[in-house]
Amino acid sequence: MTPSYWQKIGVIALNTFRETVRDKLLYSLIAFAGLVIAASLLAGSVSLGQDVRVINDFGLTAMLVFLLIITLFVGTQLVFREIERKTIYLALTKPISRDQFYLGKYLGLCLTILVAAVMMAVLFLGVLYFKTKGVSVSAVWAIGFLVLEAWLLTAVGLLFSSFASPISSAVYTFCLALIGHSSTSIWTIAQKSPVALKGILEFVYYVFPNLEKFNLRNEVVFNFRPDAVQVIAVLGYFLGYTLVVLFLGGLIFRRDEF
Repeated sequence: MTPSYWQKIGVIALNTFRETVRDKLLYSLIAFAGLVIAASLLAGSVSLGQDVRVINDFGLTAMLVFLLIITLFVGTQLVFREIERKTIYLALTKPISRDQFYLGKYLGLCLTILVAAVMMAVLFLGVLYFKTKGVSVSAVWAIGFLVLEAWLLTAVGLLFSSFASPISSAVYTFCLALIGHSSTSIWTIAQKSPVALKGILEFVYYVFPNLEKFNLRNEVVFNFRPDAVQVIAVLGYFLGYTLVVLFLGGLIFRRDEF
């Protein structure tokens, strides 16, 4: 792949980022997330000696939920909006392939999610610093893993949006996120189930993304940091799963008739 190939992807990604940051819904969600994170101070104040733990758990959960909402309501509508407005025809008349267009959209969405995550993280770490007079390194790691999870779900949402309506794509992505965070329970149930059900549950466990790999909220509570092996394993899982999903989504998008 030549430098011009990636340059065209970068142009699409930058245009996608500019388009998404103009969305008023995005800022509304970030503002509401900020209020929820700030409210963790109140929740921590009524706990019995567990205020820091409550703030960590409350803040990280709020970031997870709102990053998921941004993925659902912004990411799953992007390709559909391009088709609905007919702007995709203008883009594809230029010397840009469908694969470049699709990958550029994904990277632009990832940049938007990163900016939203940084804004929420600044407020969360600010609240944490106000309470503890310090910033937990494990909390920073947890935020980084949350961003990776959101990027993976963005790839999934983009895959669904390549063949389904925005509402259907959002529902599918949300259901997959729920299943992904239930991976540990699914595996436990599978080991205690009859052979037929065990096979189905193990299939779900291996095929659907295991989002619990990105969950460090319990580690933050006890101030544990992920070691190099865990970081490499999570990064490898993220890259492998995301690349497969992007390949499938690009394959469908390449053959789609608008």
